[in-house]
Amino acid sequence: MNVIKKFLIISIILAGLVICVLLFSSGYITIGFVAVLIWALTSIIVLHPKAYPFRFMYPGLITFFLFMIIPILFTVYIGFTNLGTGHLLSHSQVKDILLGETYIPDSAGTYRYSLHEKHNGKIHINIRNTDTSKVYNGELDLANNYKLSVRLTEGTTDATEQYISPGKIFKILPILKKYQLTMPDNKEVLRFASSNYLTDIRNRYSKVGENSLKDNISGDIYHPDMYIGNYTNGRENISPGFFINVGFNNFIKLFTNKRIKGPFVKIIFWTLAWALSSVLLTFSLGIFLAVLVNGKKLRGKFLYRILLIIPYSIPFFISVLIFKGLLNKDFGIINEIISSSSVNKINWLGDPLLAKISCLIVNLWLGFPYMFLVTTGILQSIPSSVYEAASLDGAGRLVTFRKITLPLIMSAVAPLLVGSFAFNLNNFVGIYLLTGGGPPMINATTPAGETDILISYTYRLAFEGGQGQDFGMASAIALIIFILIAVLTVINFKLSGMFKENTKGAE
Repeated sequence: MNVIKKFLIISIILAGLVICVLLFSSGYITIGFVAVLIWALTSIIVLHPKAYPFRFMYPGLITFFLFMIIPILFTVYIGFTNLGTGHLLSHSQVKDILLGETYIPDSAGTYRYSLHEKHNGKIHINIRNTDTSKVYNGELDLANNYKLSVRLTEGTTDATEQYISPGKIFKILPILKKYQLTMPDNKEVLRFASSNYLTDIRNRYSKVGENSLKDNISGDIYHPDMYIGNYTNGRENISPGFFINVGFNNFIKLFTNKRIKGPFVKIIFWTLAWALSSVLLTFSLGIFLAVLVNGKKLRGKFLYRILLIIPYSIPFFISVLIFKGLLNKDFGIINEIISSSSVNKINWLGDPLLAKISCLIVNLWLGFPYMFLVTTGILQSIPSSVYEAASLDGAGRLVTFRKITLPLIMSAVAPLLVGSFAFNLNNFVGIYLLTGGGPPMINATTPAGETDILISYTYRLAFEGGQGQDFGMASAIALIIFILIAVLTVINFKLSGMFKENTKGAE
């Protein structure tokens, strides 16, 4: 059993080493280093006796590293690049693509061909110029991939060889396209264009020096511009471009470019207002209903509590889509009721202000049951003797609530309010399913809407941009969201006294 166990461990380690080698050989340097690090740690922990205690926590640490740390580091990296539509490839990949681009000159002739298999395993090619009817011959050696340049000779059709059908030619066409067939007068170099004809196919670009390219049609020289991520001749850029490190350019554009700055600032203020208002409204309604239902004189408390948590039991996205239908300007039942009273239909989701109000109302409906449940539990845990003592001291209901109930609830629910605030800052589904971020923001050059919060704006920049995807800018905004939430969370923790409580607990 020990032999089998050791064999499996060694096999897994060797397999990991092979994967690392393959990653490096394929050009994935960064991923290769990560794989080597994981492979080395795994080998040490599995093989070294003193590392035995780490085996129990190692799977969790690796999972945390792969699915938390690496995505964060990758987002940080992308935030400092111009990665996006038109700049998705590396410099070397773009260079290879451009060098592989071809064109057919206007003066190029068209040549039909047929292939004939010879007894020595080589292939005889017979070519006929469709304009002059001249015939040319050559010999291809498919087994010798290094001899890809063949000189043709003028001659006649050789019908003694075995004819190769178009179906077989189509199968070997990728190999045939690598060949260059030079005419006897050296004026044309033919290449295979399809399974039945050749023509003069030339490379659009050729290398000049180490990095520059020459346009063989216009004669212009294009140099790689590491500031914009394109090959350029000073007047025009070649597509596709390549992604480059742009430093803090994405962040600078957010706060200095007028066409981006205006919508971005509005979205930041609306995001903060949305998160703060959602927390205040849901908490206020939740605590109000909890105090009301928890009253001693109220009958049927069990039924009321069931009814009040029904919105919480319905899946979130279904509720949002239902409200989207209810608030529809033309067919929503709310506007149908309003129009029956001889009042014009209201554009709930199309007007900027009403769309924001609609978002808050829907989020209030979806969020108050949670606050109701939490505060109900807290109220039921407060001893009745506390209220009896307050009553004997002459405190009324309002004073009792302000001096006793609310402080006791806040001391317990403060961390939940912080979490709710952070959740609503990133409440993508609540905004996107209801309004899609709309209505569109006027004069915005980026896909920004009046109800977009930072996270939905980031998504639309990355995946729904009308002018293409901008992953670099989206990642920069994601980093700003991270910093914003981190700062606000720390402030909220300090205001709620959570750090102070932790310090006392540690002492």
